[in-house]
Amino acid sequence: MSYLHCFPIEWDNFNQRVAKIEKRSKLFIANAVQILQIFYFGVMTVILYNQYKTGCVYKLLPNTVMWLVTIMLYLWGMGASLARKAGALLNTTIRFEEWLQGEFHEMEILAKQNGGRSITKRNHRNNILRRVLPFTNIMSPIMAMTRVRRLLKNPCSPAYLGYLVGYCSSCQEHLVPGDHRVSNLAKFIVLFVDAYHVVVHISKAYFLMFNVTMVGTGCMLDYLDILGRMGSPISHVSLKTRIRLYRCLQILEKQMNHTLSTRVIPTILVVAPIMQVFCTFVLIKLSQYLPSEGFLTYPYIILICFTVCMVFETFAAQLFVKSGQQYSDWLKESGLTKRNQKRIRSLQPIRIKVGSNFIDRGTALVTQDFCINQTVSLLLIKF
Repeated sequence: MSYLHCFPIEWDNFNQRVAKIEKRSKLFIANAVQILQIFYFGVMTVILYNQYKTGCVYKLLPNTVMWLVTIMLYLWGMGASLARKAGALLNTTIRFEEWLQGEFHEMEILAKQNGGRSITKRNHRNNILRRVLPFTNIMSPIMAMTRVRRLLKNPCSPAYLGYLVGYCSSCQEHLVPGDHRVSNLAKFIVLFVDAYHVVVHISKAYFLMFNVTMVGTGCMLDYLDILGRMGSPISHVSLKTRIRLYRCLQILEKQMNHTLSTRVIPTILVVAPIMQVFCTFVLIKLSQYLPSEGFLTYPYIILICFTVCMVFETFAAQLFVKSGQQYSDWLKESGLTKRNQKRIRSLQPIRIKVGSNFIDRGTALVTQDFCINQTVSLLLIKF
């Protein structure tokens, strides 16, 4: 992310923290990139409208999908304030782990001080993250190379910047002969600009979605596992200390909801299922109208939407269930004083919220049930 100069935050290797960018030149580049992204989306919208007006049906379908995907990725990763909030959330999580390690040496929380092992035992949840994160981190350059290959084959597919420069029509037709030198130079420049845009908006969205949202939720579950281990007779951690630690987790929950519940989480719950339904319908019903690239793009979009919905919603549901079970078990401990009973009853489950609603244990299944039912309903419609 630092090499792309598109984010107002960067990793400070000396302090082992996420730091805000203070240099004016770097901030100017990051803000300029964001403005150009909005301008790029405006060009996409104009082309989509022109294709609808002129009746370019075969070109309208894939461009509609790309337009919707761009909206989803922009909602996930766009905005300097969202990036700064995400950086603050990461710093809070790092400080919390360091505090745990300093207070409870026997827990061996940090991997660096634990022989390189993970902070908790290798459970199914952490194995999922270890498989998902490397895949998503390498996909932005792969998608950029795919876009470059596509533009080399046909400089007007897609025609976004080509339409802006003037050598492509809105229906992706070539307006300038192939041997025109100025046009060829423009195509060469557009090739790199378009690839840079793809890398930037995918990297920003995936960073906020996977490296912040999913990893943050997974870390909260790890902390609950550690809290459960503290209740064993071997650890000798008092109930008062465990309650204090749980309240610290609630503070972390508040910051996570403050950071993610305005855009990132609503996009997961609303936009991602819509994209999954739409792309599944198009791939099954309208496959004869798709270009060859669509048979790679559409399954990939479906996979990302399905992974985001299932993994995040499952983690968030586990957070709600396990946190409630945690303090319910404390009420069953022997020798419980009335003061500790009042403290425990004042606790609330840790919830990932969207407005006044929150994700519970059935959200992931309800979402996929909605996607399947809506896809089947669309497939039964006769065109």
